Amino acid sequence: MGRPTLSAEAIINNKISIINGAMDMIRENGLQSVSARSLGSRIGMNSALIYRYFKDIDEVVLFACVHVLQEYTREMTLARRDYDASHEEVSDKDIYMLSWELFCKHAFHYPEQYNILFFSKHSSNLNSVIDEYYKLFPHGRNQEDDVILEGMYRTSNLRARNLVLLIPVLEGKKSDREIILINDLTVSFFYALLIQLIGRDQGVTADSQSKRMLEACRYTIET
Repeated sequence: MGRPTLSAEAIINNKISIINGAMDMIRENGLQSVSARSLGSRIGMNSALIYRYFKDIDEVVLFACVHVLQEYTREMTLARRDYDASHEEVSDKDIYMLSWELFCKHAFHYPEQYNILFFSKHSSNLNSVIDEYYKLFPHGRNQEDDVILEGMYRTSNLRARNLVLLIPVLEGKKSDREIILINDLTVSFFYALLIQLIGRDQGVTADSQSKRMLEACRYTIET
């Protein structure tokens, strides 16, 4: 006999249950606590059923980390709205530095989750993951955030996203090759700072990493 056919509502509810269960486990015991067996036991579901909805447990964890982007997205939306309300001219440099300032603030507060979101094996699918996440959890998305979300996640990875913001800042000042190199070095430096924080390197804090990243960003666009 084949597998029983599930209704669309049952499929959605099962996906929501799996993601919620993973989020609870991460909140209580960290990312490493999530496995198909432990998650299945947690939510009362056969672990094999999880693989009917997700490629693997890493993809489940990626979905479970999306919610941490909400704070960053909301703050970015409010900051852009404040800029618009002030009627002051905002330069591409200002937008670039603001984006990194807020990104660092939230990324270094949730370093393991941001590492999963932007540097894990399924990160290239983040766009589609975010789209599906907000179909499953529509209450988590504010309509005012849609423009920011569209701009942030319309490209496939962090390097591509940063390049979109960096080109207007350096165009005419640096060659295309130099801009790409600066972009790659910027994202690589951010990743190194993130890994230091995850590894709890001596003397490393969220504030110290943010300060170093912003200094590097400022240097690369002003030199």
